[in-house]
Amino acid sequence: MLQSNFKDALGGYAYASAHMETMGQRIKKMREQRGWSQTELANLVGVTFSAVSQWERDETENLKLLPFLRLARLFETDPHYIVFGPSRGAAELSKPVQASKKRPKG
Repeated sequence: MLQSNFKDALGGYAYASAHMETMGQRIKKMREQRGWSQTELANLVGVTFSAVSQWERDETENLKLLPFLRLARLFETDPHYIVFGPSRGAAELSKPVQASKKRPKG
C-alpha cells in the first residue's frame, strides 16, 4: 500500500508503508487466533509464561531450538514463517553464503 503523505527532500513521492510484522507479533497473532493465553502456550511448549511474554515483546534474541520447534509444530507452521514472515523465508535462505577470506591459524 502506498502512502502519499510521506515526502523527502526532493519532492512528494509515495512510499510503501514501513510496517513489517516482527517474529514476536507473529507468535502473538497465532496464539490469539487459537484463543490461548500466554500461560497456556507456555505449558504446551514447555517454557515459562515469562519466556512467551518476552518472545511476544521481541525481547529474546535467541530462542532455544527445542521450544522453537515445538512452537512451530504446535502452530502447524513452517519455522521459517515464524522467523522471517510470509515473504522473506525463501529469499533469505536462497542468498549465497560467503566464506570468510581469513584462514584459521594453526
